[in-house]
Amino acid sequence: MKSKFRYFTILFLVFFFTLNIIPIVLGKTRNAYLIDFLFSTEIEGEGFKNGIEGEGPSNEATAYALEILDYYGRTAHDVTDLETYLETELETMFDDDEIVLYELYYLLKSLNVLDFNYSSLKNRIHQFINGTEQIGGGFSFSNTSTLASMSSTYFVVQVFNLIEESIPNKTVHRDWIILCNNSDGGYGGNRSLSSTLLTTYYAVYLLDVLSSFNDLADINLTSTYLNSFYIQNPSDTNNFGGCKPDLTANYALISSTYHCVSAIYIINESMLNSGQTTKWILSRQYFQDGGFADITEGTSQRISSVISSYYAFETLDLFGSLGKLSAAVFMVEFDYWILIIILGSIGLVAAIGVILWRRRRI
Repeated sequence: MKSKFRYFTILFLVFFFTLNIIPIVLGKTRNAYLIDFLFSTEIEGEGFKNGIEGEGPSNEATAYALEILDYYGRTAHDVTDLETYLETELETMFDDDEIVLYELYYLLKSLNVLDFNYSSLKNRIHQFINGTEQIGGGFSFSNTSTLASMSSTYFVVQVFNLIEESIPNKTVHRDWIILCNNSDGGYGGNRSLSSTLLTTYYAVYLLDVLSSFNDLADINLTSTYLNSFYIQNPSDTNNFGGCKPDLTANYALISSTYHCVSAIYIINESMLNSGQTTKWILSRQYFQDGGFADITEGTSQRISSVISSYYAFETLDLFGSLGKLSAAVFMVEFDYWILIIILGSIGLVAAIGVILWRRRRI
């Protein structure tokens, strides 16, 4: 009787060990999940879609995917064809005289990550962005417009940095940005628009680049405005540690969290709850596909995107927490191979039990 009990104990331990070792063997690091997700959105030779279900490449998603992959020493599968494709897109934009500022920025960002030489186009790029400068300050989205905006100024300044050219008339542009300040401490898209989180982020970033964030109209009031988007209530489990895109939103977004904490970081790093925000960002990784996803109102299905994943990556980088993506996540990606392994393990344990039982009878 004792011998039979011993055999059953052994069988149980083998069975228990088998079921528990499978997730450990199949566990992957967070960054491995992320890299797999990025490659699942790749269209070889053309770039990356924003998500697995996307139809065509996105210049924004391509730039972001390449930057994350570059950090991990990886790149697109067909770099030569991709470089040719991106250069052709850039040339066509200028040849057809249909230049979209933010598309220009993302194309240049991708080519810079790939370390591709586009010097033959540099003069045309420089001429275009110089043409967007407004006499009263700020930059417009095109060289045929006279309407300066905070967002276009942000992208133009980014392009100046990418092509390594100096920004003209910094003081004039600084003064224009300050005049976009509102009484709530935030900044609008221009002098007549209400404040938003995004345009306030642009303003803080631009002032830091052009002169100093200390030139903000009222640093304390701007800090208070930015902090109003941060969710500090621990009982709000879906949002605690994140930042809403606007004060009426029900959910914090990864992108709005990045913009909010980045602006606060520039002004006063000590105001941030980096630990809780890092925890919230990590909770947004969706292991069904490996990317990062926002909670979408009205549905329980989360959809990862390259753009959200990039903002998650950048937020973690801001806090010096990218090392946390190296942590292994013991989460089994259930598929038929795993089912075969589990059933095979159970069958093996059962076979051992039968053999031992028969030997005992003999």
